[in-house]
Amino acid sequence: MLHTRVLSAGAVLLGAVCLLLPGSGRSDEKAPPPKSASTDRSQAREEMEAKLAGRAPAEVVAFVEQLAQEWIARKGAYELAHHRFTAQMAEAGKARQRLDDLKPPAPVPLVLRAADVEAALKAEQAVVDYHATRVKHLEAWKDALAALATACAEFGRAARAADDHLWTLRTAAPLAAKAGAGKRPDAAGAKSIDDAAARLKTLGADVQTALDKAKSDSAEVEKQRASARAASDAAAVKLDALKGAQADTLASFKFDEQACVMTPAQLADEFAKSRKSLTEKTGAIAGDAGDYQKASGVAAEARAALGALKEPPPPVDTEPFEALAPLERTARRLAGVQQHLAARVRNLDEREEKVNALVSALDELEKRAVAYLATLDDVRRLVAQVTALATETERRVGRGDLDAAKVSGGFDGGDRAPFDIEARAVALAISQLRQEREQLRKPDPETENIKSLTTHLLARVNERLNLLVDLKKLAGDYATARKDRPEAEQKRLDQRTTERVNKDTGEWDWLLAFDRSKAGADAAELLTADYRELIDHDERADILKRQKEALESLIDLGRHEAADIAKLRTVLEKRVTTSEGARKWDDWLRSRIAPNGLKVEEDVYRDEVAKLNAAALANARRVEALTGNSATEASKVTEQTKLPAAGGEIGKARAELRAARIRGMRETGIKIGIILLGALLLPHVLLFVLGRKIRGGSSEAGSPSPVLAALRGVLKAGTWIAAVALVLSTLGFDVTALVIALAIGALAIALAARPMIADVLGSVVIFAERRFKVGDVVRLGTGDPARVVGLTWRSTALKNTNGLVVSVPNRKVTELTVENLSRGGETYDAIAVTVSTDKDAGKVVTVLRGAMSQCKNVSADNGVTVVRYSQKGHVKVVEYRFWWFLKDYEMRNKTRDEVFARIALGLGQEDMAGIEVTLG
Repeated sequence: MLHTRVLSAGAVLLGAVCLLLPGSGRSDEKAPPPKSASTDRSQAREEMEAKLAGRAPAEVVAFVEQLAQEWIARKGAYELAHHRFTAQMAEAGKARQRLDDLKPPAPVPLVLRAADVEAALKAEQAVVDYHATRVKHLEAWKDALAALATACAEFGRAARAADDHLWTLRTAAPLAAKAGAGKRPDAAGAKSIDDAAARLKTLGADVQTALDKAKSDSAEVEKQRASARAASDAAAVKLDALKGAQADTLASFKFDEQACVMTPAQLADEFAKSRKSLTEKTGAIAGDAGDYQKASGVAAEARAALGALKEPPPPVDTEPFEALAPLERTARRLAGVQQHLAARVRNLDEREEKVNALVSALDELEKRAVAYLATLDDVRRLVAQVTALATETERRVGRGDLDAAKVSGGFDGGDRAPFDIEARAVALAISQLRQEREQLRKPDPETENIKSLTTHLLARVNERLNLLVDLKKLAGDYATARKDRPEAEQKRLDQRTTERVNKDTGEWDWLLAFDRSKAGADAAELLTADYRELIDHDERADILKRQKEALESLIDLGRHEAADIAKLRTVLEKRVTTSEGARKWDDWLRSRIAPNGLKVEEDVYRDEVAKLNAAALANARRVEALTGNSATEASKVTEQTKLPAAGGEIGKARAELRAARIRGMRETGIKIGIILLGALLLPHVLLFVLGRKIRGGSSEAGSPSPVLAALRGVLKAGTWIAAVALVLSTLGFDVTALVIALAIGALAIALAARPMIADVLGSVVIFAERRFKVGDVVRLGTGDPARVVGLTWRSTALKNTNGLVVSVPNRKVTELTVENLSRGGETYDAIAVTVSTDKDAGKVVTVLRGAMSQCKNVSADNGVTVVRYSQKGHVKVVEYRFWWFLKDYEMRNKTRDEVFARIALGLGQEDMAGIEVTLG
């Protein structure tokens, strides 16, 4: 069929274009076998038939119309491509014509006199310009041919796309007719398609003919360009030689003219001076030559060092990697790639250093060569002068102008040829080393680009190796159980667990948290364990996500590396045919992008991603079982773990916990109620018992006991403190520290207030032993009697006979002997009387009894008691104690004064001679 012939022509055209493209036709490229066009077209036909099967006629017509509209664009594309091809072909013809129009210059004239030097220089400059222009035109023609090949390639692509579209349009048109679509667009007609295919064939043939011609011209251009460059270099060297010898040639001609007019004496004198200078300069040549040879040796060593710099060989797998895991195997091979790229970068850096060293050596060599050449030029000039003088002398002798007998011996010139040869060699060496140095100093964008791209490749490989290290660490973290992780990591996970539990807690669950029952604690532990597992899965999901991100970065970096390798191979393409190292480097780069290179690495990474997705989905299923939240995509696992856990095992555990806590709160409430009820009743019971023990808890007047009032506050405070501690303990709080703190505080207070505590205990003892009560008159130890006017939990208030109230600490009261002098409403009192007499002491007793009986404040209940009796000779000493009860204790002092006065009055009235009475 016609479209098949057009396709074949397009394929041939594309193959021919590829032969002219840079890097085409290389034998080391292993292209994949071409696919059968018929197979592709058959498959495309089947797909189109399946696509249009069962469609409405209107849809089929719309589809064909769309193809017809697209064909207009395809046609315009290949027409534009053919126009560009035609324009480029015309440009190549113009470049060829400019080269053909270039005329060669006239030959360089011989230099026989001074006037010929300038003409020879101009002619040689014309030769140099001609060859330079020819090289320029050849370069332009070569570029035009390359552009023509590119235009051919563009046309080939456009023609192939147009042919494919024509085939699609040709295939769709019968399908549209079969579907009963009615009239088809004009572009879909058989004649239109055949005409378009015929035009494509004609244009393809024209392009093929031009391409064949361009191919043959390209080979010829390469030959002519090489020849033109060689001729240009030779002409440039010759021109430089003429320019260098210009001054010497002109000076030689001038000196010859001067020698012609010299006298014989002047000739001899000038000859002697020239010979002397020549001898001196000839001696200096050895030193300059030695320096020149030494600098040449240094430059040769630098050049050899640069030439000996070998490119590093590509890495070779020598280890049995098959036993390693795919990722580890990939890391090992990637490490080899890293080492090779690093060696390449080091090689480029070292090459740059050696180039700089060679440039420095060439600079020194040029300096020594210029000095050596200057000395050679001086010698050559002097040899020429000596030769000219000798020649002029011989000429004069031959003409008869000078007698040979008058010419001294040794009047001859020197051999200039060795110096000329050496000077030309040194001048050529200077020209070459300058060219070499300029070539070394010339910026090399390709080398810089190669170094930049290689460094970029190394950076990408380093980044991938770092990612592989991170992947290994993440895999280790994923496989490490919680108990095997560092303590800080475990605490962090526990903190996250607590935060997540608190986040999912209900609004009133905090109130149920006061339950500390065994069932509630077990349910809480179960819920915490479920949340701990959820946090573990969340942590694992995060690790999996980071692993996937690292693997995706690895895949992306591999693709970027492939793009960088393609760029680098494009730069290396110009060096592959001329450099074995570049060819090996290109081969290694090609192996990196081959199916067993980066593609294998990418497949390994994708396999790991698939494994991670499977692990993530398994993780998601477990999270779903825990929380009831579903996640069907691996990328949504981390979001799944963040959702509130309302169902699943956690929801069930939370419901069980809530039920257990409600039961526990009921029990806790009952316990707290019992404790509070005990705290309310216990102080009253204790006070009732103490009140019963301590005189009913009140004085004779019926007032409450001050000690009981104090104990009431202490008992209530202690009871409520104990109740609060029990309540807190019931709610699950550890009150051990609180109890210890209170005990320590109480101990500290007790130590600081020991006297006060002793007073309180003394008050309890006073009320418990009932030694006295308020209103009684007591005697503490050997002190004076005093009435008890007050009794508190700290002190006892005593009012003495002087009317002064004294507060005595209760601890002192309990430590001293207490003598209660009260009986009913009366107070016991006594007075001691000592009688010393040798007579009857009864009168004293009678006076004393009379004095007591006369006092109104003394009750009738009184008496006398003999305390002690002693006798010394006739003198008797009797100690009496007269005692009585006072009706009013407040009148004690007045009563005593009255008794003492009456005793004194009675003793005065009686005959008391010989009796000594002492009142105490």
